[in-house]
Amino acid sequence: PDIVETVHRLTDGYGADGVVITAASSSDAIVAQAFQFCRRKGRVVVVGDVGLNIARADIYPKEIDLLISTSYGPGRYDSIYEEQGQDYPLAYVRWTENRNMAEYLRLLASGRVSLANMLRPPYEIDRAEKAYAALKAPGEKPLLVLLTYPEREAAAATVTVTVAPASTRSGVIRVALVGAGNFAQGVHLPNIRKLSDRFRVDTIVARTGLSATGVAERFGIVNASTNFAEVLADAGIDLVLIATRHHLHASMVLEALCTGKHVFVEKPLALSEEQLAPIVAFYEKNPNGPLLMTGYNRRFSPAIREAQRVLAGRTSPVIVNYRMNAGYIAPDHWVHGDEGGGRNIGEACHIYDIFAALTGSSPVSVQAMAVDPGSKYWRRDDNFTATIGCADGSVCTLTYTAMGSKGYAKERAEIFVDGKVLALDDYKQLSVVGAKGGWKSMTVDKGQEQELLVLSDVLRKGGTWPITLDDQLATSRVSFEVERQIKQ
Repeated sequence: PDIVETVHRLTDGYGADGVVITAASSSDAIVAQAFQFCRRKGRVVVVGDVGLNIARADIYPKEIDLLISTSYGPGRYDSIYEEQGQDYPLAYVRWTENRNMAEYLRLLASGRVSLANMLRPPYEIDRAEKAYAALKAPGEKPLLVLLTYPEREAAAATVTVTVAPASTRSGVIRVALVGAGNFAQGVHLPNIRKLSDRFRVDTIVARTGLSATGVAERFGIVNASTNFAEVLADAGIDLVLIATRHHLHASMVLEALCTGKHVFVEKPLALSEEQLAPIVAFYEKNPNGPLLMTGYNRRFSPAIREAQRVLAGRTSPVIVNYRMNAGYIAPDHWVHGDEGGGRNIGEACHIYDIFAALTGSSPVSVQAMAVDPGSKYWRRDDNFTATIGCADGSVCTLTYTAMGSKGYAKERAEIFVDGKVLALDDYKQLSVVGAKGGWKSMTVDKGQEQELLVLSDVLRKGGTWPITLDDQLATSRVSFEVERQIKQ
């Protein structure tokens, strides 16, 4: 029988009040048929994964509502709910993904929901391939299969596994990389692979074992771990490279330093003076302690190195105007929250470090002003200017904005000194007017590989730190003061 006609016949000719689609198909016919089932002003809810090319004639005459339901329920894909643990008030959102699961478990426990007809004899984990084959078999097939694992002692809270044979090369800096996010995988690990005569990542540490082992297998890393303390206890690790979210940086740096490990930490070093203070205290007690380097890579870029060469021997202070067309990031992104500390502390700190590198002088004053955006779409703390006065009389200004076009270069700067003008164009070119010099490249080079080269030279041969401790602390403190002023 015609199913559309049947639905209308069973509903006195009106059509269904609502249709829930739980199918999985690339076909658009399923949603089209669901619209035909509905009465005027009916509702179609898509739970499954179906084609959604909608014909206007199917939905317009009846003014049908089409709703999409994410997996699990409200809260899914909401970082504030899933990561920060902020629940939706029950009076406003009755069924969240947690409440849905709690109710489902209650129904299972009470016997109101039974899986008895769905269950087949389980497969031992060693026969997993046959289990998956059963799901693909022609004809009648199970809706699900169960895998059983051998009995074992309770799993430890953390896991370290060996996933690749260890290298026996000597004279190489052994690294523990903490954090397996996009930046670690997209920048640090490829660069370390290129510098394999200098570095070897022995251990990757991540929050979950699955993430750690996945990255380890991809990059041929010997150990994958979820245990930071265990890695610090490994006497064979020379350098701890920290690339976690920002709120963990300062505490992990301190832990690593206290075990005698050298530390490279991605910016920022800390999110507040309270986080910074224990690191300062550590070096007051241990002035010859392990090396600490914050990942202010731009000062090691070919463009900034060439600018430093041109500025060497200058006879007057410099004026630096730096513009960062940072790009828009949604207000609920983790960078803006407690884990990120905001874009000033988390990213603009790069530029405060460049000011120190170009002037060779300490900051003595900070003046910052933010744009009042007039709406919640833009934020004050990623649309601001900051002017830093230096001990040698130099004045450096950063214009940082998320309100610009993505089609415009992200970073540009102009440096004025001694009758010269140096113009930086997005780390692809440095032009010099009034003196000889300059640099040009076909690609953006922000110095990530060069910073590792400099770091390896110091760790293997000795010498002064790539970035002085005073510069690293001063850069953090400038960012804290800018943050205070732009949030007033």
